Amino acid sequence: MPSYFPTAPQPEPENKCPDCLSMKLDGIPGQPESLNYLGILPISQPQPIHLHLSIHFNEQWESLKQGRIKFGLKGGQLRLKLENAEIPYESRQLSGSVELTLETASQKSEESQEQTEGILATNSLFNPTKTLSGTNGFIEKSLGSSDKFELSVCHITTKVSEENPAWVFEEEKGQPILKGFLNKAKLATLYAIAFPCHVEATFEVSRRDVCLTDAEGLWPADISRNKRAVLDRLIIQRLLEPKFKPYLSRAELHYDG
Repeated sequence: MPSYFPTAPQPEPENKCPDCLSMKLDGIPGQPESLNYLGILPISQPQPIHLHLSIHFNEQWESLKQGRIKFGLKGGQLRLKLENAEIPYESRQLSGSVELTLETASQKSEESQEQTEGILATNSLFNPTKTLSGTNGFIEKSLGSSDKFELSVCHITTKVSEENPAWVFEEEKGQPILKGFLNKAKLATLYAIAFPCHVEATFEVSRRDVCLTDAEGLWPADISRNKRAVLDRLIIQRLLEPKFKPYLSRAELHYDG
């Protein structure tokens, strides 16, 4: 392996709501191609780095002053910011209808227990300085079971931009939210054209990407659909959206020359 690729661990990913969205990016160095790349001479051939994405979508409970809410994502955008690197459009491989693996009943029971413990110790959405409940190791925990898995489907679209690669995630028609995980799926091949080389991946959501799926203790059971829709929008706009900006999850890769 070339000496400029780091042996030290890469920065830990930042997941603000890890029960709702947990993301990790891995880079696997490859061998330089024998042919010139975009007219660059062989002596300056870019170093390929294969990017693999692990991502987990689920619902998350969060306590409020008078009750609690459960929310999930209908979609979002994965954006890459590159320094001394390029990702040609043809090297972006994650797109189309992609199967997300769903956790089994035993895993859901484990998750529910952890979420309950987190809520009892928890931080309210009304205090923006505190961290939301959950763990950053959720993906690894989910993959550790020998149980059988069910599958869900997510639609992924690649944006046509050489400078700012982006992938749009959307729930498949008929599904209320994204749910399930991908484990080290091939995202793209990055070409390092100089060092140091830096990749920043952020998963960003807008107000329309957030969906409230349940609530307890906030309004009567016979509330009208219109009033419920108004309250849902207010909770998302005033309590959740500020916490999701400028991103919901962030991961980095560093390669020094």
